[in-house]
Amino acid sequence: MTMLQDIPTICRMCEQGCGMVVTVENGRPVKVKGSKNHPYNQGWLCAKGRASLDFFYSPERLTSPLIKKEGKFVAVEWEQALDFAARKLQNLKDRHGPQSLAIYHGEGTGHQEIKSFIKRFANVFGTPNFSGVGSICNEARTLGEKITYGAVTRPDISNTGFMLIWGANPFVSHEPVLPRDIARLKKRGILIALVDPRKTETAAKADFHLALKPGRDEILLLNMMHVIFREELWDRAFTEHWVHGFAPFFEAVIQDRFSPEKGEPLTGVDAELVRTVARLYGKTKPASAAMGNGLDHHTFGVNAIRLLAIMKAVTGNLDIPGGDLFTPRPKIKDITSPLPSPSVPPLGSKEFPFFCKMRKEARALSIPEAILDEHPYPIKGMIIAGGNTTVEWPDSNRVRKALKKLEFLMVIDVVRSPDCEYADLILPASTFFERDEHRVNVYLNLAHITLRRQAVKPLYGLPDQMIWVKLAKAMGFGEYFPWQTCSEAIDYLLSDLGLSYEALVSRGGLYEYEKRTYRKYETQGFSTPTGKVEILSESLRAGGYDPSPVRDTVLHSWGEDKAFPLVLTTGANLLPYLHWQYRYIPKLRKLAPEPLFEVHPQTALEWGIEDRETAEVRNANGKIRLKAHVTEKIRPDTIHIPQGWEEANANELSSGESPDPISGFPNLKSLRCRIEKI
Repeated sequence: MTMLQDIPTICRMCEQGCGMVVTVENGRPVKVKGSKNHPYNQGWLCAKGRASLDFFYSPERLTSPLIKKEGKFVAVEWEQALDFAARKLQNLKDRHGPQSLAIYHGEGTGHQEIKSFIKRFANVFGTPNFSGVGSICNEARTLGEKITYGAVTRPDISNTGFMLIWGANPFVSHEPVLPRDIARLKKRGILIALVDPRKTETAAKADFHLALKPGRDEILLLNMMHVIFREELWDRAFTEHWVHGFAPFFEAVIQDRFSPEKGEPLTGVDAELVRTVARLYGKTKPASAAMGNGLDHHTFGVNAIRLLAIMKAVTGNLDIPGGDLFTPRPKIKDITSPLPSPSVPPLGSKEFPFFCKMRKEARALSIPEAILDEHPYPIKGMIIAGGNTTVEWPDSNRVRKALKKLEFLMVIDVVRSPDCEYADLILPASTFFERDEHRVNVYLNLAHITLRRQAVKPLYGLPDQMIWVKLAKAMGFGEYFPWQTCSEAIDYLLSDLGLSYEALVSRGGLYEYEKRTYRKYETQGFSTPTGKVEILSESLRAGGYDPSPVRDTVLHSWGEDKAFPLVLTTGANLLPYLHWQYRYIPKLRKLAPEPLFEVHPQTALEWGIEDRETAEVRNANGKIRLKAHVTEKIRPDTIHIPQGWEEANANELSSGESPDPISGFPNLKSLRCRIEKI
């Protein structure tokens, strides 16, 4: 007898968390579709979501724990694997201290419930060196906005009157702007402007494309605010009551040196186009701005993010319908408090105290130095969960060298990732179809808790949360991890809200914990030292940083490099993939079968390179070979290489040098390079 059941859950092919309905036949998933009841995607699913069953049934999935013996991996039972891990970790702790263990969770684990279990384990073990993908993704934007007004914003796309998209390509990546929403804006006649050195899929839909030279975001933002201030388009009432440090900023920005005409040679963007977009943004009420990773990965990325945050504020677009909204977080139990506090500081805290303090974790990109140079103290063991450091971190050669030096490396993943080559132990995790997990949706502008409901029993592996629970119990930490199932843990985490797993199930996996309100700052102020939007940041001043977002050298730090005359920008996602993930799924691989670098026809002609011809991209950090995609959709002075290809790893060309002084983020998007015909 055939039994069919439709189970509402949340997709986890990327971090967005779209609602999904899984059809289960006799205990096996047979069909997926977007959930029309979910307030975010309303039935829409991207190519990755539609291929999620291929992920579940992939022959590349890890089926059992693997221990390396004499250079080869041998399948073992879970009990043996957990005992092996516990003995190795205890040995590290006894010989080198708990701080000698570093733990890194990547994009594959998500950023919410699973992360809390991992951090709790780190705290009970005693290491301060828990870190995550926030060290290289998104957190720079969070820092920039929190420094400026104490919280993060997201655009109210459906109600906006003008949309500015900066350094994001939501038609391909997983930023919070669905193609459906952009299509609706177009139907309403709402104008859209996009800032990106490439004419991306999103740029093709925009009314204005500002093809910025990579890394010149600060200058372009100052040029736009120069127009807004000179033409009196800022919100006087808001700035008078709610902005700290406006007057000196205003006087600096209206100087002629920040005019679009003076900026054009540096930004590469036509001055009149800058004026047009700045006027539209300043005059249109409401206007909103979405920003992506294109702003994160530069030497002064946080400062550029601060300037965009300031532009939102001085035009009066904060927390209003159609502007950029603050969505409060629910009161969920925090299981990550130190137990007790570690005796040494986390890696990176001396060099990047702002990041480590606000993130409450170590800086992941400081781990290789601690392994190789034992600075500021040695790291001897590491756990990587759902991450891929050898492809996603800068300076891949150094990362591989570091992993080889470790006394013990454990990797947790659904498939055998590139990092597994260096592991002593590999533990198989289950897919999102096979676990329960709650999700907070602040980054989707939704005051909702949603449920990633287990649709089927695990085919292979264990739910990530239970891996950490079982590992903790194997090490004698069971009193801190009393939960037997994921649903039990959800009951505990949501108990302060009077909510439970079963209550979430009965609500179809959706719980709205607060109704939308606007202009919350009028009664609450802003969560900054002054209670206002801080153009002059008192928190930066207290930390020994320059509080002003107008850097003295912002117009003078650009020179020519005859050896490497082109600008390399890396890291953009391809439609079928999420970073390294899913290249092993044939249906998705067909959409982007091989690594290519984008180059303008004029540049290709100058270097004697033809379309689909293999060439070498090189710089002072390294070199890689891949085929050219000759296209007019990129600036002539710019080369683009997508991330995630093992065989043409863009991070062979990046390094950890000259990171952002606040976030510690590496420069991945405005590097120098050259191309050579082979």
